[in-house]
Amino acid sequence: MSKKQGIPTGTAMAMIGLILVIVIGASAGVLTLVNAKMSAYEKTTPNAALEAYMKKIEKQDYSELYEQFQTRTGSLSSEADFNATMNTIYGNVDFQDLSYVKDDKTAEGHEGTYGVYSDGKKVSTLNLRKENDAWQVETVMQSSGNLSYLIDAPAAAQVKVNGIVLGSDYVKETQVPAGTFDRYKTSSAAPSVTRYKISELMSEPEISADGYKVVKDAYEERFYVGSEATGEVKNAGEKTMIAIAEAAARYATGDGGLGTLTGYFLTGSEFAAKIRTMDNQWYTSHAGVKFENAEVLDLIQIDDDDLVGKVIFDYTVLSNTYGNRTYHCGYQIVLTRSSGSWKAVDLVVNNDLNPANN
Repeated sequence: MSKKQGIPTGTAMAMIGLILVIVIGASAGVLTLVNAKMSAYEKTTPNAALEAYMKKIEKQDYSELYEQFQTRTGSLSSEADFNATMNTIYGNVDFQDLSYVKDDKTAEGHEGTYGVYSDGKKVSTLNLRKENDAWQVETVMQSSGNLSYLIDAPAAAQVKVNGIVLGSDYVKETQVPAGTFDRYKTSSAAPSVTRYKISELMSEPEISADGYKVVKDAYEERFYVGSEATGEVKNAGEKTMIAIAEAAARYATGDGGLGTLTGYFLTGSEFAAKIRTMDNQWYTSHAGVKFENAEVLDLIQIDDDDLVGKVIFDYTVLSNTYGNRTYHCGYQIVLTRSSGSWKAVDLVVNNDLNPANN
């Protein structure tokens, strides 16, 4: 009588382990194949492309979407601004309950705009288009931004906006007087610059230029690109600006003379002409004033003989009757070198320049 031979336990376990390895390996291979097929499916099927796009939105995976947006629109808005806008649009969306409805149902084919609905409410519009046999999706924004700025820079400067180099398409004018001198009647003597215009920005941009310093105008939406003032030019510029700031503050409260103030200005400057018509008799009588904590910020050279800078200071009016009152002041001052000395071309009051007011 034959005797059945059993498989030894150790051998059986080894075989089971081998079978599991084969099954798991095969499953992994199948999953890889399925994922590859799904990726291809997403690229070739309109509805799947819409769903894949919204999955990226749900995960806030915006990097690739920003690159597509920037490439397609030419926008200079930063990635941070783009991300913030996307979060505003999709911040309260229930991604588990989405539907897509084509706006123009009479149009043939799948290309076009689709409304995205969540809980029965429209949350956004997606644009679906086919490129190179793959479906591309992007959110339709009402506006890429509505902020515009001018940039005055030396012709040799390579200007960047949010890290993007400005090309010739953004040049508005060449060899024109720097904006600080637009308010000076004899601007033919002003330094010449290349003027760029940038628009449709979502927020104030970061402007940069290698080898240069960039400051924002205190009066209008304009940036200046220039060399950082150093050495004797810096010392002389700061000393002159602080003296002008004190003379202007003292004149405003009736504690300084008009001649002292206008003596710092270049003959023919618009500011010097306007200040002569200013009524400085309005301030109540007081015991005296104190000019303190003066500091010059953002001092740059537009060229060798022209400076732009900002002065902040504290100005206290002393009064035994009403009590002392301190003003945190800020001026932007433009200087030009004339016959070897620094003269003011313009002065703009903007107390928001002083951090003490924030």
